[in-house]
Amino acid sequence: MRLDLEQFILEMGRSPVTELTQERLMDLTRRLAISSELIESRTCFAPNTYTRNLVCRSAAFELLVLCWKPGHESTIHDHAGSLNAIRVHRGELTSRLFVPAAGSPVGTGPVDLVAEERVQTDGWTGVDRSGVHQLANTSGEDLVTVHVYAPPLLELNVYSTDSANVERRPLRHRLADDMA
Repeated sequence: MRLDLEQFILEMGRSPVTELTQERLMDLTRRLAISSELIESRTCFAPNTYTRNLVCRSAAFELLVLCWKPGHESTIHDHAGSLNAIRVHRGELTSRLFVPAAGSPVGTGPVDLVAEERVQTDGWTGVDRSGVHQLANTSGEDLVTVHVYAPPLLELNVYSTDSANVERRPLRHRLADDMA
């Protein structure tokens, strides 16, 4: 059964976000019917980095449209306890998964690349609360992705393939920042 945005918001608020599983988030997000018009209204590119464009946010989740020019990529990061579901709206997403290098405890670096996948238009991917990944546009075309984070992504941990250092980085999280 498809969910419009209002129904999705209600479903996401039915139980505490701490009880939400990755499988349940992926199921609800796959059922979410977002119009192309709404996504396109939040499609905004920048020349030097990918952009994060807010669609809606509640205490349980946030929904964003991310826009990537060719060559743009994220850091290698986790979501500091948030779940994540991603749908490719337009283009091809390169998704890379990482795990701690041999002998390194979870939550520390360095990390090793263990998988890479290409996700096409209307394809899905995501990471669980402890997943470490990197997203990139390795194609020659613009990329637009739709992301749900539960709970909203307020900070993340940035990893390296050659250093044990992990940097905690805050993300913008005030409405004024999103409107700037």
